[in-house]
Amino acid sequence: MRSRAPWNLIPLLLVAVSCSDNALEPTGNDDDTLSGATAKLRVVNTLVDAGELDVLVADRVVLQSLAFGMPSAFVEIPAGDQAVGFRLAGSNLAPHTSSVPFAEGDSITLLTIDSSSIINPWVLTDTGSVVPPDKSKLRVAHFAASALAVDIWRTQPDWQQFITIMFPFRHQEASPYLQSDPGVWQVLVSTEQRQGGVPVLTDTLLLSDPIDVPAGESRTVIVLDREGGGLQAKVITP
Repeated sequence: MRSRAPWNLIPLLLVAVSCSDNALEPTGNDDDTLSGATAKLRVVNTLVDAGELDVLVADRVVLQSLAFGMPSAFVEIPAGDQAVGFRLAGSNLAPHTSSVPFAEGDSITLLTIDSSSIINPWVLTDTGSVVPPDKSKLRVAHFAASALAVDIWRTQPDWQQFITIMFPFRHQEASPYLQSDPGVWQVLVSTEQRQGGVPVLTDTLLLSDPIDVPAGESRTVIVLDREGGGLQAKVITP
């Protein structure tokens, strides 16, 4: 684990997630309101050793003191290509920024990722997210830096034996949406093992709680490190 050196920038992944209460109204306009086309942004800090983060868009702090593993609330920002930056909470340093496109009406979520302390945007599209009214969907994103060589499995409402989601399943990858009946899903992470080129379930690094996904809805499961060691599953809702 690295020491908590000052971070100028922390990278990005676009996915749908749930809310927390550390949002600020964007500042910078005279009346602190936005005019014109807007989009919505939320962020999940996936970096266990990064410390709490402030999130800036176009040099304005829009999210404050974002703790590890905690999805933020949505905040409204101007639509268009926006300069997004991250810095340690409370710092006055100007962060390195990356340009991220926000179409009018979009609801975008960024996950922080680290690339040897040089941060680059990593975009996950929401292809396949529309759910038929009589089905449910689930996908998994692997952002646990301490467990790089893993297999990730699931049960789903119409199949109660663990089957792989995709393989290989590399760090900073996300699966497509998987579709099943409404009901309970579960996610399991194991050490990567092969027999005849096929994944073999030999151990359990993480077993999620049952994930109930109602008809017409989807969930995203983010596999993260856990403070103090081990893994955790963060379930987020579009």
